Amino acid sequence: MNKFLSISVALIIALKASAINISSEIKSVTVFQQGAKITHIAQVNLDAGNNEVVIENLTSTIDANSIQAGIKGQAVLLSATSRINYLMTKKASQRVKELQDSLTLLINRIDWVKNEQEIYRGEEKLVIDNQKIVNEKEKVSANDIALLADFYRNRLTDIRKKIYSNEIELKQLNERKVQVDRQLNDLRSVKNAPTGEIVLNISAEQPVKVNINLSYITFNAGWNPLYDIRGEGNNQSIDLLYKANIYQQTGFDWSGINLTVSTGNPSASNERPILNPWYIDFVQPYKYSSDMKRKESMMMKAAPASNMAMLADEAIAPEEVSAPVPYNVVETTNQMAVEYEIKVKQDIPADGKEHIVAISNFKIPATYKYHSVPKLDPHTFLLASIGGYGEYNLMPGTANLFFEGTYVGQSTINPEVTADTMLISLGRDDRVKIERNILKDLSSKQFIGTNKKELKGYEIMVRNNKKVAITIDILDQVPISSNKDIIVELEEHGGATYNADYGKLNWLINLAPGETKKIRFVYSVKYPKDKEISGLY
Repeated sequence: MNKFLSISVALIIALKASAINISSEIKSVTVFQQGAKITHIAQVNLDAGNNEVVIENLTSTIDANSIQAGIKGQAVLLSATSRINYLMTKKASQRVKELQDSLTLLINRIDWVKNEQEIYRGEEKLVIDNQKIVNEKEKVSANDIALLADFYRNRLTDIRKKIYSNEIELKQLNERKVQVDRQLNDLRSVKNAPTGEIVLNISAEQPVKVNINLSYITFNAGWNPLYDIRGEGNNQSIDLLYKANIYQQTGFDWSGINLTVSTGNPSASNERPILNPWYIDFVQPYKYSSDMKRKESMMMKAAPASNMAMLADEAIAPEEVSAPVPYNVVETTNQMAVEYEIKVKQDIPADGKEHIVAISNFKIPATYKYHSVPKLDPHTFLLASIGGYGEYNLMPGTANLFFEGTYVGQSTINPEVTADTMLISLGRDDRVKIERNILKDLSSKQFIGTNKKELKGYEIMVRNNKKVAITIDILDQVPISSNKDIIVELEEHGGATYNADYGKLNWLINLAPGETKKIRFVYSVKYPKDKEISGLY
């Protein structure tokens, strides 16, 4: 063992002697949808001739193809490569030190509370024992008994309250200790992981100090868009707060960095699609062999374990995200992406959790209307219609909805549409009621020769219980025939706009406060009486 250690130490010394090992400082980070560009700065004193400079203590997830390096000084950069150093592990972060201090305080407090418990229990025993001694006396007055009872009751109650309080505190302290231990174990496992290094070959004609600027991309980071949407209705503007949920698991905390959020995605394929010839042929009969059957049986047996693993991951409760930092942002629109340069220094721990950064805020003109598809959902939904949405550089994402000062739930924003306006659902409004009922007197079956004809009638009733007038868009449908022997006819459209290609009925209705309106539609389906239709009901 000693011989092995000696060889290892000699190897490390030899490696250090043949290279100049330096540390660096993270200057800035640009976070993409998937991935992040990390820029470091460093200084080094070079000897005359060729120098191998090793920038150590970097993330081990460097994309080697993305390395960019530059030097400022009287020297020439010959090459830049990356490697993983399994001999050097990460230094304990400030977070680890803080947790270790917290753990020490918790342990000290637990020990002290236990000592208090022993003191209180000893006092409790003393009171009980003294009470027994007093009861053994021959002459005890009523007044003495009353005083003793009061003392016994008051003092023992006070002691047991303190013991109970200490037990609660001990339980809370032990629970907190378990949490800190788990967090420390996670961080220690990261600490024991290997580190990355970038090796620079630099040539200098004479001894010189040079400044190094270095950047690379890691895919263990990224961000997701998140929105807060606040509306008041009555065609007032929407207040939209655009935020970035940033996460990173590079193994190193980003502390006090210059942060830029980019809509670019370096992980996406940049290969243009190529249209190849499309060949067709007859279907070959499928032969189901016994070997295939055995393989499928084995796969089915193995499937539950993977499904359970997936469900276990999904069952983990998400951690609370940090509050957004007040924003001071410079937006730059490039040829391929939009960048938001955050002017406030940021701290993003390497914990994999989402950390919110506000990047923009808009007052967006909007018009409002209600929307309902009573066949699918017996509720009405308030929609905000936004025109010219392309100028806001939004991305698809989740939106928290606040209407008239109240949180009403979540919805989604999808600006990747080709329509002139973007619709945002602001949630249900139970003050606009809608019902869809079948009209029995207009629903019947009859036989006509060799055919059967079914008649279906529906009535939709909508009522506005709000104090303001509204406009509501109501959708319904009639079936579409995919067989020439099935004939569908719209007998009564109730004033709807009808799209025969899709079977869609569309009503746009204005409702005054407290007003109720009814609409109805009737359709018929004729088909051979010896046949049955699927999908009609």
